[in-house]
Amino acid sequence: MIIRQATLEDEKAIDAFDQFGGYRNLEIIRNEVWVAVLEDKIAGFVTFDRSFYERPFLRYIITNPDFRRKNVAKKMMIFIEEKCKDEKLFTSTEADNLPMITLLNQLNYKMAGIINELQEVAEVIYCKEL
Repeated sequence: MIIRQATLEDEKAIDAFDQFGGYRNLEIIRNEVWVAVLEDKIAGFVTFDRSFYERPFLRYIITNPDFRRKNVAKKMMIFIEEKCKDEKLFTSTEADNLPMITLLNQLNYKMAGIINELQEVAEVIYCKEL
């Protein structure tokens, strides 16, 4: 598996499994999207920026359902962590997203806070000092 910066040509493949909705074209243009490529297909993508109080923030991470259980998300998280040496990396997930919470626990992220009333399910903020 390789992880590389996404290009606009990747957008259609990303959109096919992007459960968050919307298009990633602006994020791709701003160089905020990376894709994991496995078997010549987009196996997952991650978006990363500094929108969270000007701190590194992993915004979205999604694995293509055809490639689940192959450590795609874990490898993408580690890839982003390597971009943030000597910093704190933040991310968030809904309180009921057990696969993501399990991954965050495996990678030693700590819960940093909870935002209620943002949506139906509380959003939990996580942090890892790198």
